Amino acid sequence: MMPLQNDRRPWNVRALLESTETPFAVADYRPRAVLFHQGDPCDSVMYIERGRVWLAVMARSGKEAICGVLGSGAFLGEEALAGCRERPQSATAMASTEVLVVAKADMSRLLRTQSGLTGHFIAHLIARHTRLEVTLTDQLLHSSEERLAHVLLALASCDERRPGRYVLPHLPQEIIAEMVGTTRSRVNAFMGKFKKLGFLEGHRGMLHVNPGRLHAVRDGGRPISLAASPALPQAAEAEGRRWPLEGS
Repeated sequence: MMPLQNDRRPWNVRALLESTETPFAVADYRPRAVLFHQGDPCDSVMYIERGRVWLAVMARSGKEAICGVLGSGAFLGEEALAGCRERPQSATAMASTEVLVVAKADMSRLLRTQSGLTGHFIAHLIARHTRLEVTLTDQLLHSSEERLAHVLLALASCDERRPGRYVLPHLPQEIIAEMVGTTRSRVNAFMGKFKKLGFLEGHRGMLHVNPGRLHAVRDGGRPISLAASPALPQAAEAEGRRWPLEGS
């Protein structure tokens, strides 16, 4: 299982684009704004400088499923480099988000000529692939209650090496339910249980995740492991969203 990546700062892609005089656009999105729709032309690659984005796929039947969450320091729409003509997913901002948009041809040229960017891009692809494997394993081996705990840990960018309580970004329970693969009513019931166990706590009008109480969240007598939570690339924001344990 891949640990949470809370110690890696996003690479300065903007500085590289400016130094190489590569054309790019800056786009800002409000929460719930759509960056692109499934089926849109796949003609550019995006880099998330700030914020968080969820990816969703819709079947012909109209059923939609969230298939990933990306944070600052992640690339988006890299399928364009593999020859995809249409976006295979829709991308929606979870919070105020700023992205850099680079045309496919310009991004391909940079990856051929800038070894630093190439290494960072490959690391992104490997990390994303690993997260997909972790998510699939989670779906196959863990109960919905365990999966919810893992999702909350990841959304709050919890770090087992830094004791504290971490702010949980505000998301409708319907969205969290889609990420977990269960119903809203079950998410509501489990979150109520987590509050009683101290895994979720209210502080200054916001919900916080307390990883120190993870041992109290059990399913069939098996403790849930922090290492099982899918990692999200949100390192730049994690520090500012943690408040220390009382007395520490």
